[in-house]
Amino acid sequence: MDSLAALLRRIGRLDDLSALAAGIGVEAERQPLEVAGTPLLQVAHGNGVPWLGLLGNDAERSATRLARLLCRRGHPALVLALDPDRRLLAVAAAFGTGRALLVRLDAPDAITLETLARLRPETGAGALATLARAADVLMAEPVGERFFRRFRSTLETMEAALPDAASAAERRALALLQLTRVLFLYFVQSKGWLDGRTDFLARQVDELLRRRRSLHRDLLRPLFFGTLNRPADERRGRARAFGAVPFLNGGLFEPHPLERRWCADLPTPLWRQAFDELFERFRFTVAEQRGAESIAPDMLGHVFERVMVPEDRRRTGTFYTPAGLVGRILDAGLAALLTQRLRCSLPEAERQLAAQSPPAQAALRDVTMLDPAAGSGAFLLGGLERLAALRAAGGELITDARRRVLQRNLFGVDVSATAVRLAELRLWLAVVADDPADCAAAVAPLPNLDCLVRQGDSLLDPAGIWPTARAGSGAATELGRLRDQLVTASGPAKPPLVRALRRAELRMADAQLELRVDRIAADVRESIEAARAPTLFGERAPLGRAGRVRLGVLRRELRAARALRRAVARDGELPWFHYQSHFADVFARGGFDLVVGNPPWVRAEELPAALRIRLAARYRWWRTAGSVGYAHRPDLSLAFLERATELAAADGAIAVLVPAKITTAGYATRARRALAAELTLHAVADLTADRDAAFDATVYPLVLVATRGMPPPNHRVRTRLGNDPARAASTVAQASLAGGAPWLLAPDAVRRLVVRLATAFPTLGAAFRARLGVKTGANGIFLGIAPDVEPELLRWALRGRDVERFGAVRRLRLIWTHGADGAPLGSLPPRAARHFARHRARLLARADQVAGLPWQLFRTGPATASHRVVWADLDRRLRAVALSDPTCADLVPLNSCYVIVGASATEASRLTAWLNAPLVGALARLGAAPAAAGFARFNAGCISRLPLPPAALADPRLDGCAGATDISPEDRDAALDAIAAEHLAVTARERRALALVASGADHRR
Repeated sequence: MDSLAALLRRIGRLDDLSALAAGIGVEAERQPLEVAGTPLLQVAHGNGVPWLGLLGNDAERSATRLARLLCRRGHPALVLALDPDRRLLAVAAAFGTGRALLVRLDAPDAITLETLARLRPETGAGALATLARAADVLMAEPVGERFFRRFRSTLETMEAALPDAASAAERRALALLQLTRVLFLYFVQSKGWLDGRTDFLARQVDELLRRRRSLHRDLLRPLFFGTLNRPADERRGRARAFGAVPFLNGGLFEPHPLERRWCADLPTPLWRQAFDELFERFRFTVAEQRGAESIAPDMLGHVFERVMVPEDRRRTGTFYTPAGLVGRILDAGLAALLTQRLRCSLPEAERQLAAQSPPAQAALRDVTMLDPAAGSGAFLLGGLERLAALRAAGGELITDARRRVLQRNLFGVDVSATAVRLAELRLWLAVVADDPADCAAAVAPLPNLDCLVRQGDSLLDPAGIWPTARAGSGAATELGRLRDQLVTASGPAKPPLVRALRRAELRMADAQLELRVDRIAADVRESIEAARAPTLFGERAPLGRAGRVRLGVLRRELRAARALRRAVARDGELPWFHYQSHFADVFARGGFDLVVGNPPWVRAEELPAALRIRLAARYRWWRTAGSVGYAHRPDLSLAFLERATELAAADGAIAVLVPAKITTAGYATRARRALAAELTLHAVADLTADRDAAFDATVYPLVLVATRGMPPPNHRVRTRLGNDPARAASTVAQASLAGGAPWLLAPDAVRRLVVRLATAFPTLGAAFRARLGVKTGANGIFLGIAPDVEPELLRWALRGRDVERFGAVRRLRLIWTHGADGAPLGSLPPRAARHFARHRARLLARADQVAGLPWQLFRTGPATASHRVVWADLDRRLRAVALSDPTCADLVPLNSCYVIVGASATEASRLTAWLNAPLVGALARLGAAPAAAGFARFNAGCISRLPLPPAALADPRLDGCAGATDISPEDRDAALDAIAAEHLAVTARERRALALVASGADHRR
């Protein structure tokens, strides 16, 4: 599968599809053809079925249309439509009306690779049979998707059967615990470790069903708790009857606290359904070479991430990080750490890491790596593979190396118990995958991971213990020693170690709470003493209202801290997660060596108000003084970014994915200032167009790699992720990122130009105010092809996609319920009244509908002005149109557009020409927030920052360009560019450099 993925990544032209076909096992060809005027290239031929390639902007639609046309004409063929710009390939069979398989060329998942591999023709089959089989493969639900659907369905069924008194989270945790245990055993069974049989579980289930016994009580309980979690010589009765079953240990096969609290035995009919409909429907294997219907560990990350319900995924910002991107981020973080450990340059550190040199092995042997938002363990799994490979390069067996890395190097935290359980399962599977044991007796017990991968909140703790609190090194060292022993402990030695570790963690927490109490008490005494101290005239200074309020707050905090300390001592357990308590040994050494991950991206409006207040109190980067509205509030990932810098050691590194907009957003000003001033930035790479960054959500990611400590003089920051010479050459000076202003990740010459223009000329925002267009709040009610209302109420809606350079396309009608003054009509004619009456409830439920008539629109003022300049919020390039002509009066720009109101038709026309100048558009592109598929967001802030010399709007030459109809678009662009360059004093060389960067060829790939 790795070779097939490599072939997909190399596809850039139709010719390359021949190599893909050959890799699948089809005879390659290269023969130009044409069907219905469409140029094609026959790239392969298998069993009489030609493989036809074509280019298409919409790959999926192009493939299905051609396949259906060929089917109607009776021409058997397999169609491959390539979209090289979006890096997509669609595959369809000219047989029936089946769907096309859409392939992400640069980030194909395991399910897609399995489907492509199954397209290999069977030897001796005829053309029709071959094509029918290909259609079945493409139409069939992929094995990974089927497994996910059945897994989720089984999980939900089991949840519903558990005690109602348990909370929803407890029921899910219990059901998931049962399923993941059995799932793990199916992988173990595939290695022949269950009494030497690959059908051990099915035989046991059938035998108990024949005898009408309970599957949970008579199979799973004795197998989990009497066999798998006990050495062979300690087993009795039913456990011995299972035969040669390994002692796996690891925490997975021990009674969970929830099982002790609730009766978690599930009815036999449910288990029978789970075995019949889920586990026995698929083949499980830990081998890299697997069959078409097999489930392998590398497929589980994507499947498990989807176990979370969609609402939880959106609310928590949880999305699967593609494996290829995980590896590159880890490599970047490890290389940055090596620059500190080996005192070398970044290129040298990358060379040492790639070569797995002895110095790199020694430097990273005892590294502590943390993912503070571990999810289902993608970064922990990637770290395990990389660190184990370094040990293996030094001579260790890979299985032993993985166990040692798990014991000493990896730490994870996640607020979700489900995520923690799934992360543990994936790490355990990685341990058994290459285990050379050929019998149950030779299998080493699994490591205990519950003291390394913890459930908890990485951002906040209820005690309010600040991260500067440190424990004594002796006690912390003892805690670390206990944890190291517990990871590999088994049998009778394990329970005492569990208790000892909990007591050590409790002592650490008590020490932290004591320090917290002492600090608050000292603040109380200081406040009281300040009030009692005499003034210069011998009088007592009044405490004042602010002082009294502060003293009251301190006293309440002191009472709460003391009560919490007493409660912890009384209960004898630590009821929350705290880094300096649970990982005290790591912090006694200063913190984690490497903090990595993809923290949740959650917008402020998705967070409860109380949580926003706590975050603002706790994290200085998360505070936004004077901000109004959600648009100026930070993303949750910003708090995680600040937390990562706190958790990293003084000479440690961070490598995290964050939204690309932190480079320009106003709310990230504090973060940018601190990052540039307090850390050494190694990479700030926009991955929006990166081929590995293919998420299951529309996101615009940026990876930030840094080490703690001040940068050396003249330090330069990479703007691309990778170590090849072309990527490494793309850098900016870290000094240029100082101050908190938006970061321009462009070459020095372009940066100098932008800085010069910003200081030499006033901005467009100083003269004009840009505002969003009309908002309906319910597009389905107001917009349509031909709404059934009175014609006098209809206008043309101008959406962002309808804006052209100097023009607008009329595509969609808008019901305009306002008068010429922009105010809503007091009453509507009959047909319109009936239309809106049917939707009254929905209209009144609109977020902007605070008061007023139900049919009112919002932000109508600027959109109905006489002289409007309009451009699309989202576009590949800045394109503007002036709406001053009377023929444009019926055009209403919607809120996918921005609007500036001009004082006259001339001013609007010239401003439009200025914005349409390629030079100005390139400047806008540099400051625009990135979007998918090469698009950018030209919002009000971006356009307002553009330079606008006062003389520009007085230049009559712009009138000629705006109204020109007798010259080509290319000539008009050249004329506009010449005018803009003259006003801005930009040289031809600077124009070329700016155009190259803005096009994305230099810094967005």
